[in-house]
Amino acid sequence: MKILVTNDDGIRADGIISLANAAARAGHEVYVAAPNQQRSAASHSITLNRSLTAETVELPGICRAWAIDGTPADCVSLVLKHFCPDIEVVLSGINHGYNGGMDVMYSGTVAAAMEGAIMGRRALAVSLAYEREDTYDKAASLAMQILELTKEMHFPDYSVLNINYPAVDRAMGLKTVPLRLTKYDDHYVESTLPDGRTGYHLEGSMAPIEQHEEDDYSWLKRGYATVSVLTHEMTNHTATNTLAAYLTGNTGILF
Repeated sequence: MKILVTNDDGIRADGIISLANAAARAGHEVYVAAPNQQRSAASHSITLNRSLTAETVELPGICRAWAIDGTPADCVSLVLKHFCPDIEVVLSGINHGYNGGMDVMYSGTVAAAMEGAIMGRRALAVSLAYEREDTYDKAASLAMQILELTKEMHFPDYSVLNINYPAVDRAMGLKTVPLRLTKYDDHYVESTLPDGRTGYHLEGSMAPIEQHEEDDYSWLKRGYATVSVLTHEMTNHTATNTLAAYLTGNTGILF
């Protein structure tokens, strides 16, 4: 298969090299496109008010690679629409830090995979515990196994398989789970910047995780890798239908 590997940590990040190499070893035709600098938490932003540039990068064993001065979603869009439209699969990662729970809303890693999914490609997002920098190969191997095992499966349109690898030497197993409803205890710290202006820096941490819950972060805490199916669909159909019925019967709304 022709595979595009991307990320939000930048073209030289260890995670993207591990994932690209794993795909190449599996016999795939591998292309790489990633931001030319760290773009974590870029979410699904795209560049509209200027032209993008793409610098060719030499990566051993990779067909072609580009460092792009845009967002993760930009990278996928540019390659699929311009450089290599026959890409079949988009692999995004391996992110240094989990992309679970509500973090997927902010994640450039997940957004890059979702951009590929929206454009009709199979898409996987892969992330690793922030505490580890020595198990990228295991996370990459798991991603390639899941890619192979699910190649005949049908998922909803515009789906992303979101994979997280735990902070252990070897995962105890794999759990298919929903996302945790993540909550953060965070706040802004005020400081004076070198130019005299006041700056505000976000600090804090995730609320404690209970191990008995049946969600991604709880199983990761137990030492299991997790996979969840994400889609672009954010509509709550039940609530929307209830609202429609209420508004239809309410004669107080004037236009």
